[in-house]
Amino acid sequence: MRKKTIFFVLGLSLILISMAAGQVKRPEELIFPPLKFEPPDPRQFRLTLAQGMRAYLQEDHSLPLVNLQAIIHFGDLYVAKEKTGLGDLMAQTLIKGGTKTREGSQIEDRLDFLGASLNFSVAERISTLSLSILSKDLEEGLDLFFDVLMNPEFREDSLKIARGRLIEQLKTANDAPSAVLSREFERLLYGDHPLTYQPTKATVENISREDLKAYHQKYFFPRNIILVAAGDFNKRTFVDRINKYISRWKNQNLVFPTIPRNFPEVEPGVYFIQKKINQGYVSLGHLGIEDTNPDYFAVQVMNFILGGGSFTSRITSKVRSDEGLAYNTGSRFTYRWGFPGTFSGYVQTKSSTVGYAISLILKEFERIRQELVSEAEMETAINYYLESFSEFFANPITTMRNFALLELQGKPMDYYKTYRAKIRSVTREKVLEVARKYIKPEKMVIMIVGDWEPCNQGDPKFPGPLSRLGKVHQITLRDPLTGEPVK
Repeated sequence: MRKKTIFFVLGLSLILISMAAGQVKRPEELIFPPLKFEPPDPRQFRLTLAQGMRAYLQEDHSLPLVNLQAIIHFGDLYVAKEKTGLGDLMAQTLIKGGTKTREGSQIEDRLDFLGASLNFSVAERISTLSLSILSKDLEEGLDLFFDVLMNPEFREDSLKIARGRLIEQLKTANDAPSAVLSREFERLLYGDHPLTYQPTKATVENISREDLKAYHQKYFFPRNIILVAAGDFNKRTFVDRINKYISRWKNQNLVFPTIPRNFPEVEPGVYFIQKKINQGYVSLGHLGIEDTNPDYFAVQVMNFILGGGSFTSRITSKVRSDEGLAYNTGSRFTYRWGFPGTFSGYVQTKSSTVGYAISLILKEFERIRQELVSEAEMETAINYYLESFSEFFANPITTMRNFALLELQGKPMDYYKTYRAKIRSVTREKVLEVARKYIKPEKMVIMIVGDWEPCNQGDPKFPGPLSRLGKVHQITLRDPLTGEPVK
């Protein structure tokens, strides 16, 4: 018996030793089976409701909750210049201004009692009314949701409060250097254009309750809305309930305003905005591309390597890690539906090192235009996009919204099905090609918000003046209340 026990222990020890021999010594040596995930087909979830309203609906019984959104094709871009600020006021008063049968306070009190949330936002070309509610209260939630969506009154008391709040916000619009930089950089690149219109005290005071109701009537109707919902409901019953609300909601003959696509030719150089602060806030770049551009995926990979990939990117490694000049630095391509976005490098650094930091970023722009990126950089960038792909489907309501936006923006409905293959197809040679094509030194404008004297003086690694970087233009800020240059 004792011999059997000894042999058993020896045998077990040999097994454990052999298992230990297969263990890795470093985390990067771990091998995992490939994660297999196929995105769902949008057609599985798409429905056409009463009056031609489109919908993407997904049952999800994991929690007793329902999330519902109405995505309206309306935004600030469609508002007349003399009414700039209307989107902000509509966002503040669609719910608080009440409906034909309910005061705004009644709606909010009832939502609080139900533990539900109802929110409305207005963006550049899309507005969204969102409801989150327990499934047991769905019937009452739908009643509140569609009453607000279809019958807002924009009562004068709530509108007066909203006007006052927006005007108070305008008074501080020039306080934050980062906000000034973002606003003025876009104004420089796009010019006086609907993409850059800013509200003033006069335009805000020029917006009446009748204006809000007129814009609502013009843009809020079934065929101009996509409904998305996910949660603990029966799809057939849910559709029947919705159709009862919208079956008599009349459609409108809508013609969207024509938005010009011509932008100014901006003289390259340095554009300086004086602000007595101890740091310089910098953006340097030019107009970019649309996300429908065939080179979009290659541009994304290229920019990840250049400055969009956080600590792994070249600009962050050089400006932050190697030189210790900044905490916040990198590069980005922004995208706008139907218009070119912007390309820019950016940095926040102490005044004396503004010129030096800019020179380092410009060198990285040129470097990625002149030589192939490394295999390791390509692997990191491509893996980032492949591994973050599932974020498009983080939860059911996000999935439904993303499908709706594809349709609204006219993108192919197999966008997500082909996404990873297009990322994988990007090569080092393609990265070099798009860097040369879309980073344009001859169009580079450099905007700085900071204190002129120390910024212009520089430091030993890059002594001033800033004119070494190009012709200097002094930009006078505008008074946000009047839109006129500050004296």
